[in-house]
Amino acid sequence: MTQLMVRAYDPVDFTTIEVEEHCSKAREGQPIHEWAQYHATHGPAFTVVDPQDRVVACVGVHHRWQGLGEIWMVFSTLAAQYLHIVAVMRTLIEYVQKERGYCRLQAAIDIRWPAAIRFAEHMGFQREALMKRYGPDGADHFLYALVQEAPND
Repeated sequence: MTQLMVRAYDPVDFTTIEVEEHCSKAREGQPIHEWAQYHATHGPAFTVVDPQDRVVACVGVHHRWQGLGEIWMVFSTLAAQYLHIVAVMRTLIEYVQKERGYCRLQAAIDIRWPAAIRFAEHMGFQREALMKRYGPDGADHFLYALVQEAPND
């Protein structure tokens, strides 16, 4: 199994990552450089690279308030070559959840993107709601959450 490495997120990673067509279309006409900076300043973020130092994925959590974070992820076209990317991402999310004390992590996922939906569900996220016209292009999104239940629940 080829090793993937994790390093600190750099906004350049987000702006230069080679994404699949669905994600590329969603990015068209959007303020990508502003998004990249926002990701760097609103919570912990990481970049996953392969042995050739190519960006495979970027992931982070926007800190909303104590106990709540919003996950964002971007995968490169290389991600499909690394089946263990799921384990890497799960480990990063668990690390952030523990370090920051998040009892709830949530993610908005475009309903037109079945691969992202499958990935979120595989990671243990549960679908909670449909958010109409949520995306930058007006697309509907599902709200997914990973909730750590209170000990008495």
